[in-house]
Amino acid sequence: MRKKREFSNLSRRTFLPEMVNCPVCKTRLRRFATLSHKTVLTLQGPIYVVHCGYRCPKQDCQAASRVYRSARCDALALPGFSFGLDLIALVGHLKLARHQTLDEVHQSLNEKLALCQTSISRREVMYLFEAYSQLLRAAQQQRSGPQWEKWLAQVKENGGLIISIDGIQPDKGNETIYLVRDVLTGRVLNAQNVSSSDTQTLKAVLQPVVNLALPVIGAISDAQVSELLAIAELWPLVPHQTCQFHYLREAGRDGFEADRKLRTALRKDVQNKLRESRRPTQRRLAELEQQAELNQTERLEQTQLQILEDYGLSIQTALNLEGSLPFDYGGLKAYTALEEIETSLEAISKTGAMPPGTLN
Repeated sequence: MRKKREFSNLSRRTFLPEMVNCPVCKTRLRRFATLSHKTVLTLQGPIYVVHCGYRCPKQDCQAASRVYRSARCDALALPGFSFGLDLIALVGHLKLARHQTLDEVHQSLNEKLALCQTSISRREVMYLFEAYSQLLRAAQQQRSGPQWEKWLAQVKENGGLIISIDGIQPDKGNETIYLVRDVLTGRVLNAQNVSSSDTQTLKAVLQPVVNLALPVIGAISDAQVSELLAIAELWPLVPHQTCQFHYLREAGRDGFEADRKLRTALRKDVQNKLRESRRPTQRRLAELEQQAELNQTERLEQTQLQILEDYGLSIQTALNLEGSLPFDYGGLKAYTALEEIETSLEAISKTGAMPPGTLN
């Protein structure tokens, strides 16, 4: 049986409809039921949400059976979800805009949620990305209204569309979501999950753009052969550029792998030694914290030990710094951070005093 998630810092919020009076008869609305109550995990922490439903109390009112809800509560999370929309949006941004891998997105989310003393699993991150993909598909289906007309005017001013197509696979063995966007306006033109990435499938993914009957003045994709062929068949005369990010990623791959080996060697060399040196410091600090009162010597010892522990934590943090392709090198960042810590320690050994802002 799946264990129910428990939170130590759960806050409670009750949501009422923003509308106070019945729009038909102007009678003050009255609570008649609790529509839902659940825990929602957001970037600000877990919230226990109580959603109250209101109705007009006058039985002869034409809107007596109408239920009034809180728009703010509905905007907090999707129906049936225990994760907030802010988490879903962040997953989509990290995955699509910053091109992070699933593991990198997982780590980024847990770093943010650690401030709220909670975490999220890797599988749940995949689940949230699938939800984001569905929201994209729903959003791009809107083909009317003021926003659509405003966008068409912008496309006309730009002289047409520059389309980009990018395939993202949440994890190996899963379906791939292809996003088709207008580079100049940023609008998503199509989002579709597919189990195959052959040329005919990608032509079908691009077909909604063809159906818009808008001029296409350029195209961008990665170097996947099926993408190149699909665009060439649909828009044979349109200039086509391979995505610069993919160029840079491949150009930086050898250096990134060398840096990854450096980071692994650093961790292997330093981590065990650090763990052994921190153990007696942490043990002595715990003993001093348990004492009801400390004399002057013990207070001085506690201060010194806490400084050592802060340095130990700084070293551990440096060893855990991550990198990402193409040119964000985790090993180089770790090495630079360790050099700065070493410089700070040398300054202390020479002056006997803590340099201002050393550990900030």
